[in-house]
Amino acid sequence: MNGVIIVNQEIGHNRYKIDRLTEEFDKVGISTKVLVNDGTLAMVESNNVVLNFEADFVVYLDKDTYLARFIEKAGIRMFNKADFIKLCDDKILTFIACADKGIRMPKTLAGPLMYRELRNDEYSFLSTVEKEIGYPMVVKKVYGSLGEGVYLVRSYSELAELYSQIYRNPILFQEYIESSYGKSLRILIIDGKVFGGFVRYNHVDFRSNYGDTADGRTLENSEKYFAFAQDIADKLDIEYAGIDLLFDENEDPILCEINSNAFFEEFEKVTGLNVASAIVNMIIKKMANHE
Repeated sequence: MNGVIIVNQEIGHNRYKIDRLTEEFDKVGISTKVLVNDGTLAMVESNNVVLNFEADFVVYLDKDTYLARFIEKAGIRMFNKADFIKLCDDKILTFIACADKGIRMPKTLAGPLMYRELRNDEYSFLSTVEKEIGYPMVVKKVYGSLGEGVYLVRSYSELAELYSQIYRNPILFQEYIESSYGKSLRILIIDGKVFGGFVRYNHVDFRSNYGDTADGRTLENSEKYFAFAQDIADKLDIEYAGIDLLFDENEDPILCEINSNAFFEEFEKVTGLNVASAIVNMIIKKMANHE
């Protein structure tokens, strides 16, 4: 059995994952090759999908669902699958998928998609956002990671000014969970089960995972958080993901977001758990069972 690890052109963020996964695959005698998604890996030719590589499976460390769908169309098993990558990458789709499933989430509104210059009368919907969400509120670009594109606004003037700058992006507006300022919980799901978790802190920014001021600590009294994350994993049929939770005023969990190709360097260092080995074992099992 041989596999391919596909990363985007920003390899730096994925270097640790690449090295650790390669190391664990080598231990069990599975050959892997790392490929960069540079636009040359797939195409449609003579009415068929043609790939420029061969593999039994692909570990996909990118968010480009076009290439992911090419690969699936060619019949290669993906970890994760394209539909789940899209569900996680689009934060609005994440909340739509979790709605009506008994999963506690912040109140969330989606901004209208805009394809041209913004007119003055098109600010009017912000009054609805202001009424429904209140201040402070969190504004997020739908696509982003590592805390980029996430803003905290405290007044209408701040909201309108920010909107004028980012309105061409898909945007969501969200209730701010003040009790979780600079603090969140990352729980990893591997092979559909909770694998472990740790708490992330940032004492100078409301985004717990942003910049050099964030750090991780071990999680205590984990039962209710693990049960909450397991419920999400079961309802969304998750194979592998990082589920990020916020804390309400009673330290109860609230869903923040789900990451389909979660970084695990800090997780391994804080918890001492071997994430890479668990992922490799999951892939071996699923490939053997043709799952």
